[in-house]
Amino acid sequence: MKNHKIIGGGGIQLHLVETANVEMGNASGRPILFIHGFSQCWRTWDRQMSSDLADDRRLVAMDMRGHGLSDKPREGYADSKLWADDVNAAIQTLKLDHPILCGWSYGPLVILDYIRHYGEDDISGVVFVGAHHQARQRGGSVNADTRVSQPRARFFCHRRKRQSAQS
Repeated sequence: MKNHKIIGGGGIQLHLVETANVEMGNASGRPILFIHGFSQCWRTWDRQMSSDLADDRRLVAMDMRGHGLSDKPREGYADSKLWADDVNAAIQTLKLDHPILCGWSYGPLVILDYIRHYGEDDISGVVFVGAHHQARQRGGSVNADTRVSQPRARFFCHRRKRQSAQS
């Protein structure tokens, strides 16, 4: 596995791991960016990162802000733009060409933050694993941001699916 340290939203350092190296992984494969849930780290995706999926895909897993080997700032967790900036930093710094964003548990909320602030042009799809039916704000209630972004993400997923079916 190859470790990366990049600068995310608000200047914090983020830790990412990828399989694209000599021993394992496909550096030219279609990228998948794995985003873990609350109180987890990139190792949540260890089975996927060490699976046959690495033969065809460029697999990258990030430690979100406040988790794993990423910085743990005192503030900034309630700012959806910073979470979106973190995902954007991973895509841009590692030059992930239209990755699929795959999030588990809390990870889909971070993906929705990214779509809300950056749109869908630089990604090719999303996968939500074990996401709550109603997205919850960091304090436990649905807020205006999730009401705006969640329907958009549902539309995005369905629209992308239809487009690929036509190809």
